[in-house]
Parts: sequence; structure tokens; C-alpha cells
Amino acid sequence: MAAKKESEFPSIIRFLKQNGRESEVETRLVLPLIKHLGYQREDFKDKVTLKKSGEADFVCFVNQNPYLAIEVKSNVVNLSDPSAKTYIEAKFQLFDYMNTDDLQKVQFGLLINGKNAQVFQRKNKVIFPLTEILNLEEGTDKTITLLKKLLKKPSLYEDKKKALIVAIYNNKGGVGKTVTTGNFAGVLSEKGKNVLLIDLDPQQRDLTDSFKLEVKKTETPTSVFDILLGKEIKGSINTIRIRKNLHIIRGDERFDSAAHATKAITQTMVKKFRKLLDAFGEKGNFDYILIDCPTNWSFFSKIGVSVSDSVLIPVNYQAAQAIHNAVQVLEKFIPEVWSERKGNGPEVLPILFNNAYTDPTSKKHFDNVRRDEIRKLTKDKWYAKLFDEAIEIKHHHEISTSLFLHIDETGPAPYTLKNKQSKVFREYEEVLGQIFGI
Repeated sequence: MAAKKESEFPSIIRFLKQNGRESEVETRLVLPLIKHLGYQREDFKDKVTLKKSGEADFVCFVNQNPYLAIEVKSNVVNLSDPSAKTYIEAKFQLFDYMNTDDLQKVQFGLLINGKNAQVFQRKNKVIFPLTEILNLEEGTDKTITLLKKLLKKPSLYEDKKKALIVAIYNNKGGVGKTVTTGNFAGVLSEKGKNVLLIDLDPQQRDLTDSFKLEVKKTETPTSVFDILLGKEIKGSINTIRIRKNLHIIRGDERFDSAAHATKAITQTMVKKFRKLLDAFGEKGNFDYILIDCPTNWSFFSKIGVSVSDSVLIPVNYQAAQAIHNAVQVLEKFIPEVWSERKGNGPEVLPILFNNAYTDPTSKKHFDNVRRDEIRKLTKDKWYAKLFDEAIEIKHHHEISTSLFLHIDETGPAPYTLKNKQSKVFREYEEVLGQIFGI
């Protein structure tokens, strides 16, 4: 059998090893790639001026709607290390372009030079990695084939259906992880979004207990924990319907042990769990999968964060230690996952401040104190901008000191659904708009 003919791209990459200026990457690699993806000259624009955000290198259009934004860098720029300053700056630059009014409909982003490439996807306001950082110098044709599979010009512009997987995590208890998870789900479901909750804490199981979910003695369910820990699978994994648009996979106390919590994570486990969640998203037609992670950086919390598209870090605004713990997550744990997953997520959402003050005098005082502390902790750090937006739940105390779920004629429900005209519902609704863009 004759060997498969090599495409033009390996020779292009070899040339760029010797001459990898940005202009050369654009003309010798990106323009042929755009054509390879199915875009004709009238289907894309280069050097697109954006309001307040500079100039996008390339934007490809489908039915006159912006579909793909491309940010090009020279080979000197390190795009291979997800923790490198140059990579993070280039990634955020692409995100800034995709978040402009001009490119609100862009569904994909491509960050590329002559050595590496990475694809990003958007769901509403959230942008997250769709691939790991790809190596163009090794297996060039294979990488180009993958890029074409993901970014090929469709015949019609339409939103890509995908469940956004969000881990809720902070390395500190009492910051409102479970309260946030449950009440986000309540508002999302009320707004017509299909939501799957996953209680990934086999020890506390607060989310499960809140919905009064008990395992019957005769029941031997298969759970996601069986999948994670390589147990024998004896049945299907079922979600439990809480109410319209809202399902849960409960925590499983069978796996509450130090041996399980300290188990080492492999990328095979991560890929297997991610494949399972993607299948739930497709078969259950879920729009959002929210994972309530345990507090400690254990097997369960780390794998919950590892499989997610994005991670939300709640902070108790009145507890200084919670802010320090959030910084530890950003400084140590997130880069650890980025490295192990070769840049394939998760992206960190803006910090959510629970328990913010409602009294104007107290709020002004604590805003000054906390902001000064945050500035000191985040100065010159990549995550400083995550603290900039004032995303706050002011009435968190009111929710968490009562049962943060309520009971109505259909059974347990998130507290936000107790009164859909209440300040609590409106507050969560506003925060979801700020974070998710819905």
C-alpha cells in the first residue's frame, strides 16, 4: 500500500522553525489553514478593528455571523506552557476579543503560532478550552486534521449544543459552595435551562442531604464513584429528578474513606469521567452540569476541577482566610491541573463574594479593607482581574442560616424558588447574568 501523501503543512512548519515571525506565521500557516477549513476569501477578514479592544488578527464568518476568531503569535512567544506569562497573556487577549460587542456571536477561538495551537469554545459569556495545547511540530498532519474536524466551516450558523461543566470549589469550608450550587441550579432551571447537579463529596453529602435523598436498603446503585475508582459496573448510572429541568447525581457514602480520598489521579480517570459527563450532557440534554466539590484538595475535589470547563470559587467576603484560600487555589491548584491536562481547562470564572455587607457604612469599611488586602495578595498575578468585578451575594447569610432549600407541593427545591419575586432570587439571577451571560 502506498504511503499517504504528506500535506503542505509539515513543510510550512519546518520553514517556520527557521523564520517564525508573526507575519510569516500569518501568511504561510494561518491563511492556508483558513482555506483548508473551508473559508473562501470573502468568508474572513484580517486585522479586524474592535471597539475598545484593539485588533483581531483574523475573524471567519458563517452566514455573515462571526464564527471563529484567530489570534496569531510569533514562534518566540511560548504557547506550550499553560502557566507561562506569555501564554496566559495571549489567551486573555483572545478572550478579550471574543467578549467584545463585535464578536459576541463568535463560537470558537484559535490561539496559534508555528509551534502550538489551541482551540477554545464559548457558551454564552464563558470561554473555555476545547483542546489541550496542541504540538504542531510533532504529528503536524494529525493536528491539522483535528483542527479541521473542530473548526471546519459549517453550512449554516447555529449555536453548538454543549453542556457547560462547572466545578464549585474553594479550599475552605463555610464559604457557600453547596448553597451556591443549589441556588444557581434553581435560578437556571427556572430560566428554562436543564441542569444536572453532581454531589462529589462522599463524606459530607450536603447537597444530597438537602434534597432529602436517601438510599433505600434494598438499593445497590451504580454511581459516578464506581467509574472513577475502577469498580465493577453492575448497572447504569441514573440521575434523580428533583423537579422540572433539575436532576442530581447524589453523593455516595460507600466511598467515604481515607483510602479513596488520597487516591492518586491519572489522566485516564480524568478522560473517562469527562467522557461520562459529556454523555450525560448529550443524552440528558443538559445545558449545565454543576459539580459540588469537597473542601480539601483530595481525589474527589481535584478530579471534579480537572474534568470541568470552568471553576467557580466562592469566597466569604467577611472571612479573610477564605480569600487567602482562594488565592492558594489560584496560585497552586489550578496551575497544577493545567499542567497535568496540558492546558485543557478549567478556566476560572470571576470570584463570587458571598455574604457581602448590605449596610452601606459597614460595606464601605470592609470594601476598603478587603480590597486593600486583595491588592496585596494578587499584585502582578495573572488572577488579579478575577477579583476586579464586584460579583456579590449580599443575602447569603439569610439563606445559609435557614434551610437553603425549601419544601413546596412538589418536594424539596432550591431556596431561590421559594419566592421568584424575592430579592434573593433577583440577586442570584443578576449574578448568573454577570458570570454566565444569561
